[in-house]
Amino acid sequence: MPLRGFVAGFLVSALLAGVAGCGLMESSPTPDQSGGPLERKVIKVGTLGLVDSAPLHLAMENGYFAAEGLEVQLTTGAKGSANVDNVLGGTLDFGLTSYPPALMPQVKGVANIKIVADAVQTTENLILCVVSKNSPIKKPADLAEKKIAVSSKRGISELTLNSQLKMMSVDHKKIEYISMEIASMPSALDRGDVAAAVIAEPHLTAATKAGLVKLMDPFSGPTADFPWSGWIAKKEFTDANPNVVAAFKRALNKGVADTASRDKVGEVLMKHVRIDSATYQLMTMPVFPTSVDPVRLQRVADLMLDQGEIDKPIDMRTMML
Repeated sequence: MPLRGFVAGFLVSALLAGVAGCGLMESSPTPDQSGGPLERKVIKVGTLGLVDSAPLHLAMENGYFAAEGLEVQLTTGAKGSANVDNVLGGTLDFGLTSYPPALMPQVKGVANIKIVADAVQTTENLILCVVSKNSPIKKPADLAEKKIAVSSKRGISELTLNSQLKMMSVDHKKIEYISMEIASMPSALDRGDVAAAVIAEPHLTAATKAGLVKLMDPFSGPTADFPWSGWIAKKEFTDANPNVVAAFKRALNKGVADTASRDKVGEVLMKHVRIDSATYQLMTMPVFPTSVDPVRLQRVADLMLDQGEIDKPIDMRTMML
């Protein structure tokens, strides 16, 4: 072989070997989409048995988390406040919750919570205060001095319902709120344990099919299009795992995009929330926000201040990532 050809061949071979060697030395178990490798592969996520969980399930089933190099260890909390407690205790990295339980530790200064993603914004008839078909309660004023089931004490349902009742000159301070899992509320009404219940989809459609009737919509008028739930994490976690947080958000946003298909939402709800096809065909769908808007979320903090749940204002921008 001529010397020139030998040298050229040697250089090409060396270059290819170098490229292959770099691939072996620099290979990572996770995709590099956020400017650096993931700080961890396994994440512990707490969801809820509500329509709010649809984007997460879609992201998991369509491989969006796996594509980001993340393995999700999923648990389903009985209510949002339980997920908040588990995030604070370190047994969850990310938790789905309504916003008031997440704001309380922040206001009290016992924890620094970050809102990773907005989950659901209410729509008309998405969450209703319902009563039994033969209930003597016929109007909101009849709720005075009654027991009402809500998912969390001093949670978003209680706050918005009180706001509506206050405008109707109903003394909401005489109402006794009972905290329970939403799925258990229809049975509690049947037994007479409570006089009314605030029930969210998809359990709402199943409940109304079973005979419960609408009394009022707590998320109407001044509380229409209200921030209902979001994904949270502790600041210590987000500071230590910025690439994991970015990957989580990318995967979740792809799941949000998939909610444009009602059938896709129905499929994951039937599988993971155990509803039937007739229920998902009838159920009211929420808005699944694609970004966290501090102006929208400020409505929650302002309502909590107005209702006396917090004793000082909080700027929601301080909780944004």
